[in-house]
Amino acid sequence: MAIHYTPYKIINQKKFNNFIILCDHASYNIPKRYNKLGLTNNNLKKHIGWDIGALKVAKKISKNINSTLIHSGYSRLLIDCNRSLKSKGAFLKKSEDIKIPGNFNLSQEEKILRYKRYHFPYHNQINKFIKDSLKKNIIPSLISIHSFTPVYLGKTRKWHMGILQRSDQRLSSLFIKEIKKYKKITLGINQPYKLDLSGDFTIPYFSETYGLPNVLIEIRQDLLINNHSINYWSNLITKILKKNFKNESLKYCLKPSNRISKYYQEKNHL
Repeated sequence: MAIHYTPYKIINQKKFNNFIILCDHASYNIPKRYNKLGLTNNNLKKHIGWDIGALKVAKKISKNINSTLIHSGYSRLLIDCNRSLKSKGAFLKKSEDIKIPGNFNLSQEEKILRYKRYHFPYHNQINKFIKDSLKKNIIPSLISIHSFTPVYLGKTRKWHMGILQRSDQRLSSLFIKEIKKYKKITLGINQPYKLDLSGDFTIPYFSETYGLPNVLIEIRQDLLINNHSINYWSNLITKILKKNFKNESLKYCLKPSNRISKYYQEKNHL
């Protein structure tokens, strides 16, 4: 029987509390018509194809706090849902030392097709859910779950967890304060990546377009290898979120950024 994939999936769809869980790189699926982009199954399942363990953590958090989870349905190698359409990382030709043959010489038409089929529907659902929450006078905080490889281009990454933030640090600062209490956790602030416009899309676009509290959480992939470790990290994040269900600082929108909205509108237009 053929397996049917969709560009997004929503879990706990009708839950309208003040947290929305997101997972941009949840899957390594590639539509059959693309012949795995010329890659082996083994390479697709590596960190280049998805964020290993991130979806399991996101699902646990969603269940624990009874919040809606919206996650992508296809591999980041098809089109990266956390990149704008014109970003260098949207259609990778090479990731680390692995070439992506199916992304060589892409036409503008093919890029637009992938955007319309596999990128836009996911973000459209996020946008819809944010608007529906605001109509109910609920200010949604956005929590995006990612994972990162422990070794990249031969360099070892020491951090266990990264908290990524930009100018609105209402939610991220709460996470940093709590996680610093755990002396055995090596925390990186804007590590191993910076949260910026050229390298990210989902959190900067939606949080700053609407003025919403937000945090992007990165967890090292070798710490997500079994159910015990996945439970540890999801329970830690759950504990922090539950502690801040009624935090007054998360109950209002900052002034929306027209600059951010215009920037991404330009970057998503070929």
